[in-house]
Amino acid sequence: MSKAFAAAALVSGSRAGLVSFDDFLEAHGRAYEAGTDEYVMRRGLYEERLAGAERHNAQEGRLWTAGVNKLWDWTDAELETLRGWDGSKVPGGAGGLRSVQPHRSAFLQQRGADLPKEKVWGELAMAQRIKNQQNCGSCWAIAVSSVLEAHAQIYTGKVRTFSAQQIVECTPNPRHCGGDGGCQGATAELGMEWVLKNGCAEESEVPYTGQDAACQGGSATADMARALVAGGGTSFLDGADTAAMGGGAFGMTGWETLPKNQYEPLARALAEKGPVAVSVAADTWFNYESGIFNGCGKDAVIDHAVTAIGYGEQDGHKYWLIQNSWGADWGEGGHIRLERHDQDTYCGMNNDPQKGVACQGETDPVPVCGMCGVLFDSVVPHFGGGGQ
Repeated sequence: MSKAFAAAALVSGSRAGLVSFDDFLEAHGRAYEAGTDEYVMRRGLYEERLAGAERHNAQEGRLWTAGVNKLWDWTDAELETLRGWDGSKVPGGAGGLRSVQPHRSAFLQQRGADLPKEKVWGELAMAQRIKNQQNCGSCWAIAVSSVLEAHAQIYTGKVRTFSAQQIVECTPNPRHCGGDGGCQGATAELGMEWVLKNGCAEESEVPYTGQDAACQGGSATADMARALVAGGGTSFLDGADTAAMGGGAFGMTGWETLPKNQYEPLARALAEKGPVAVSVAADTWFNYESGIFNGCGKDAVIDHAVTAIGYGEQDGHKYWLIQNSWGADWGEGGHIRLERHDQDTYCGMNNDPQKGVACQGETDPVPVCGMCGVLFDSVVPHFGGGGQ
């Protein structure tokens, strides 16, 4: 782990050991009434996970530690709301491709050029602001806002925020890509495209609520975009100067999806450009506390969007450093380290793609690579004036 990352105090070591259900209730302010069906159900979930954590932590040579956290009494359906897909909102019907196409620019993959052994963007302001999506499937919007904050600081030298709430409320998702939109899920590509065309308010202008709502104002570009759409247009930038409007107002010139399931493009983007929005399978993350996570099999259902902020190595074990959106009291100060395999050698299949970034009707299994499928879908913005 890098010195900068450690110095930023992003790794949490405050929770020690596993505790009883009564201790858990007190620590997390739960008010289940003893003897009720809910109390019995929640205690059963907690004790099942406690037993699983104890079995895991007893394994010799393990790379990561399971520990008690605020998610241990959540049902599987409740845990799904922490990811980008709501299990109660399965898209029906068939047909449809991605609603947006990547904006390609001169992102040259200099294959063969040496990459640094370690690169972590832990000094950026966004790496100190761990967001909590609550029980809203807004991970995709939080990943977009976090990555944009990082690149805006890197390429303009200015620290600003981007309203994840406005991205949740305003991003259209007519083809049900990654879910039904808003708190029911979408994709980082859709969020990037909306911000590029319409701009984005500051977090203080449209603060996060963790709930769906009508598209709010807060920035002049977004207000003008909505007025244009209401008048029959399709976006703020139709026929306009992209350098002065939409994302161009704060330096954004485009975005792209990196080549799927390839190691080097993601590693090089992190080393040379900045943080990247990535999609992962996070169904086994709820009991993660610390260490290098290797708990996903090669087959992985991609269902969550997060921010990759770097990569490194500890005691010979390589990892991707991921900033999650479940609050700073989860994992290593809101982060998880995923085992990093050299090149794209850890590959399997996503047999249920509509639970993740696929659009309505895209049901065919697709290959996924990397621990928890981290190499499958990576999105990076482009900013002017900084070599992008």
